[in-house]
Amino acid sequence: MNTSSDIWLGFARTFSMLLLVLAVALLAFYMIKKFSITKGVKGNKEFIKVVCVHHLSPKEKLVLLDVMGDTILIGVTPTNISKISSLEKKIDFSGDGNEASFNFSDFLAQKLGTSIKNKRKENET
Repeated sequence: MNTSSDIWLGFARTFSMLLLVLAVALLAFYMIKKFSITKGVKGNKEFIKVVCVHHLSPKEKLVLLDVMGDTILIGVTPTNISKISSLEKKIDFSGDGNEASFNFSDFLAQKLGTSIKNKRKENET
């Protein structure tokens, strides 16, 4: 017959095994995380930065990226991502420089070879 002390002893064994399994699982996850990160990538460095996003429609947009110092303009749709252009000259995106702040519409106009402001004035008249 089972006495109440046998029941509590069985409960203690079961609970201690559960804690042991959870501790081993947490240790395994910690070790995987620690050793899966390569040494060059570890830290707060961001290799890909989204500089600006310009929405063309609810599901289509132009995205200006800074990828390790290179500036790339990509088009994003629900089914496709395509590279549109690369910028050769360096742009300071930090905003700390003395130059005027970066404007996406000016960049786009430069790449298209037109002035958006002039087009707007022509459309208004």
